[in-house]
Amino acid sequence: MDTGTSPGGPLRVWALLGPRTGDNNQVLALAAALGGRVEPIPLRQNPLRLLPNRFGWSGLASLDAASRARLVPPWPDVVITVGRRAVPAARWIRARSGGRTRIVGIGRPRCHPALLDLVVTTPQYGVPPGPEVIEAPVSLSAMGPARLAEAGELWRERLRPFPEPRLALLLGGNSPPWRLRPEDAEAACRVLLARAAAGGGSVLAVASRRTPEAVERRVRAILAGAEGPAALLTGSGEGNPYPGLLALSAEIAVTADSAAMISEAVATGKPVGLVPVRAGGVGAALLRVMRTLRRADAGEDGASLPARLAGRAWGALVRRGLAGWPRDLWFFWREIDHHGLAGTVEAPRRGIPPDIAGEAAARVRRLLAGGAAGSGRGSAPPSPARRGGCAAP
Repeated sequence: MDTGTSPGGPLRVWALLGPRTGDNNQVLALAAALGGRVEPIPLRQNPLRLLPNRFGWSGLASLDAASRARLVPPWPDVVITVGRRAVPAARWIRARSGGRTRIVGIGRPRCHPALLDLVVTTPQYGVPPGPEVIEAPVSLSAMGPARLAEAGELWRERLRPFPEPRLALLLGGNSPPWRLRPEDAEAACRVLLARAAAGGGSVLAVASRRTPEAVERRVRAILAGAEGPAALLTGSGEGNPYPGLLALSAEIAVTADSAAMISEAVATGKPVGLVPVRAGGVGAALLRVMRTLRRADAGEDGASLPARLAGRAWGALVRRGLAGWPRDLWFFWREIDHHGLAGTVEAPRRGIPPDIAGEAAARVRRLLAGGAAGSGRGSAPPSPARRGGCAAP
């Protein structure tokens, strides 16, 4: 076995990146908080990425040849991944390092957390609790003070025609079974326009790649016909107005479909209001059933006896790593509300952003120093324990 590691020197961190910008931003945010020598490594997957992680397999079979060629010694001290796709590769890297490399998974790895060294997750995923789990109320965000200051400088002159206070509308899109309806986006626009008119400010919106054409068209028409300064801004890459709006707006309204956008809005420390999304169809009905079972398993009041029995049965499978709860944004919104991090468009709330990256980085440093966390070696899952901290004040 080629451990290929050299003790001493700066911390060596591999940031395994995938196809989604929001996911990659979380990986890079944690890598930056750890410091040391950060190496972003983009990975491309083949169809074997669909193999389940629950049985603890490791290897590079799901990567294309170019990606496999990037994973060579010297091995890192820490490897950070997000979601499930790169978990087998991360576990392979740890094995090749002789067990020295620590794995941090972000979001939902779709395996038992004990197969990794640390999992930083959020409530919508229902990751089973354990000593290696940090469940935070919002996602990791790259929108720290330095990044916001940089975006503010870049966009200050471009946004000068729009008077302060600027009210931002961040548009996501559909996230099955949740759907962003044009009428909900329109209602948010009208609330913001009325508030801007009363305060002498302006309204600025930005759409994402997921924003339905009907929603974007409706918002653009309303803002174009507004009596006061308002616009839907467009752009990409360095010309993307999204960071500029986060930096230079006094208040942010964001569609509730995107945990990443909500988390980045909260990270600014400004008042945040959520634009509702609606769930419908068979998918919504199934999600409601599983939500009832998950709440029953957690011991929340009001569940019937059959729901409690079924919830505990499914929950037992989840805690053993044999099943999972479906992603349910309802739990994410509930936690946001509980911590006072966001309100509605009509009544936005300003919260104190939790230092998720700092808490996770401190846990990783303890792991590197030999502190206890999960076994991280694929041993039998630990007994349920209270989840890690990182709650907002």
